Amino acid sequence: MNLLHSFRLPATPYSTSSEDDDEVTLAFGHVTLDGVPVAESPSSETLVDAAVMGRPSRPAEAGDLDRYVGRGVLGEGGMGEVRLYQDLRIGRQIAMKVMLPGRANDPSARARFLREAIIQGQLEHPSIVPVHEIGETASGDPYFTMKRIRGETLADIVLAFRRGDAEAAERYPERRLLAGFAQACLAVDFAHSRGVVHRDLKPSNVMLGDFGEVYVLDWGVARVLGSAEGGLLDSEIVPAVGTGVGTVLGTPGYIAPEQIRSSADVDGRADVYSLGAILFELLTHKALHRFDKPHVMLTETLSGTDPASRAKAINAKVDPELMSILVHATRVDPHERFQTARELHEAIQRYLDGHQQAERRRRMAAIHATAAREAQRKARDGGRDAVKWHRWAMREAGLALALDPQHQGALDVVMKLLVEPPKELPPDAQKALVRARAKVSRMGARSIAIARFSWALYVPLLIWMGIRSPGFAVLLFGFAFAAGFLQYWVASQPKTTPRARRMAAFLNLLSIAPMTFAFGPFWMTPVIVLASMPATILYLDAKGRRLAGLAAALAILGPAMLEWTGVLPRSYVFEEGQLRIIPQMMSFESPLAVHVTLVVLCLGAVFTSIRLVAGVRDHLEETEERLHRQAWQLQQLVPQPGDYEGSVTSSVLDFDDDFRTMPGVGVTASGVPVPPPKLK
Repeated sequence: MNLLHSFRLPATPYSTSSEDDDEVTLAFGHVTLDGVPVAESPSSETLVDAAVMGRPSRPAEAGDLDRYVGRGVLGEGGMGEVRLYQDLRIGRQIAMKVMLPGRANDPSARARFLREAIIQGQLEHPSIVPVHEIGETASGDPYFTMKRIRGETLADIVLAFRRGDAEAAERYPERRLLAGFAQACLAVDFAHSRGVVHRDLKPSNVMLGDFGEVYVLDWGVARVLGSAEGGLLDSEIVPAVGTGVGTVLGTPGYIAPEQIRSSADVDGRADVYSLGAILFELLTHKALHRFDKPHVMLTETLSGTDPASRAKAINAKVDPELMSILVHATRVDPHERFQTARELHEAIQRYLDGHQQAERRRRMAAIHATAAREAQRKARDGGRDAVKWHRWAMREAGLALALDPQHQGALDVVMKLLVEPPKELPPDAQKALVRARAKVSRMGARSIAIARFSWALYVPLLIWMGIRSPGFAVLLFGFAFAAGFLQYWVASQPKTTPRARRMAAFLNLLSIAPMTFAFGPFWMTPVIVLASMPATILYLDAKGRRLAGLAAALAILGPAMLEWTGVLPRSYVFEEGQLRIIPQMMSFESPLAVHVTLVVLCLGAVFTSIRLVAGVRDHLEETEERLHRQAWQLQQLVPQPGDYEGSVTSSVLDFDDDFRTMPGVGVTASGVPVPPPKLK
């Protein structure tokens, strides 16, 4: 079909404007049916409870049977005038659509007028304006009366949004618009179930009332299926109207591709496409198809317009789940769309239900965040219950973040709690600290004990040097091994008292004192004491460290004092400016053995000290690294401002032409792919 000749142009010129303008008026002279305009402009026959148009209604004709009293004119379209009347019998206001004078003489136009009234009258649904009666005026002009409705069309609402009307934005939040749209989908689905396809759905044909009413208007170009085709209306009384060859019914920019090819054979899926175009305009305040000459818009419709690309081009933010619905509803191939208007309704309803639950979670999160802030304040004040309040603040903040991971108040509380720990160590933390210290103590104590057992390696060297007094040798090694066994036993117990640890360390250091019998009090004894001290004090408390110092002093000075007082023979003799060492246990028969033993003892003391301290130090470094790793993990629980370029669940995602997202981390509950967050 030649699109350039698929519709007839009106006598008036088209009104075009850039879609960047604040106000865009769509005034296509609209697609015609056998030369009679049927798709009027958005303001043509809107039954809005606006200020009555400036001129009075025509006097009631005799055919009105004196039942109706005129109150003004609500609107005028290409075929008829909509007047406001007072029904004197019932005492209500009604809307009366009267065919324009002169048009009633055209049988085709008269048939179309009556056809609209009969179709609308048979579609008994709360969202379809009911028809009360059909008749003729005294002059022979046909009319039909219907319920007088009040509200604003979606076209008026979108136009107000484009103008930046703050009051309109407050009156019509997105949730209300989506709920009204979903209700309109049900009305359209009802019409489809009765065998009626609207064929001219657009924002000006859907009205929202002030009290939750939703109306689908203008059924003038609807297609009615016969009973043989599955229609349920009484099609025998619906006037048959012919359609000229090559005529396209509907409004460019909203009609489906298959409706452009053949208006006579479309089914309900064509209305689904139109509903998708309306939904796009509600969400972005821009039309799905750019305003242009009708044949350009029809060509673009046939080739297909991707809603995601269009939204990106006009810099409009659309929730990914809604974008998925838009893409599904406006596929070029009707087999790939929602197959019924009810399916579209259910998709919108699932989205609304999910966001209703999300809103409820946000409200609950705000309650928990408030409780967390109050508990954090009480914890900061200190006192006997500060630890309990700190724990309660963490619990409440955690609940808030579980409900709403992006809740800023809860994030602030968690951050403050992380950087401002309790002044007093909580009991649980105190127990954990005691266990950690006990582990270090056991490790250090075992190392000291093993060091004492290692003295057995020196026995061959001492025998090589020569043992003068075996009794002193037994005392030296027996005392050392006994102290080592005691130290190891204390360290191996799951629970030991500080007193037991102190006593074991005291005896262990004191066991070094008999080394005086081998080399005197001021030679190897201080070296071995100093080698043992670092590892000993690392695992003792303050009192234990003082006892360790006392034991070290006694190990060195005790034998020396016994020699000075004559209780023990002197190990050091000064003769003619020379110092002679006279060990009581060793004979020093072999100079080589003495040199080797001294070297081994000195090096052994050095490396034993390194090994003892290194073991404790390695454990402390491991603990320190683990603490820093845990602290870093805790910090990651609190996202910092700017970590995410947008919310993964509610921001606009980057879509390509096939509505595939960039490599993601999963999908939403509605099946929309979710990309990973863009971290700085």
